[in-house]
Amino acid sequence: MTAQTEKLMPLKEAAERVGARYWQLQRAAKRSCFPTYTPYNSRRLVKLSEVLAYIESCRHGGLDER
Repeated sequence: MTAQTEKLMPLKEAAERVGARYWQLQRAAKRSCFPTYTPYNSRRLVKLSEVLAYIESCRHGGLDER
């Protein structure tokens, strides 16, 4: 059984791919709008699919209040 894993990328690269500004993703990550990963105490990394899911949820009225 092979599990396909998504590559982690720096916030700057994710911002370039989705057409957002770096500081916008930094603020969203700081507010925990999407998960970030810091393997081996490195800089914060994200999965592009999770960033895109957050952006898509904002287009449809945001996340549910919990």
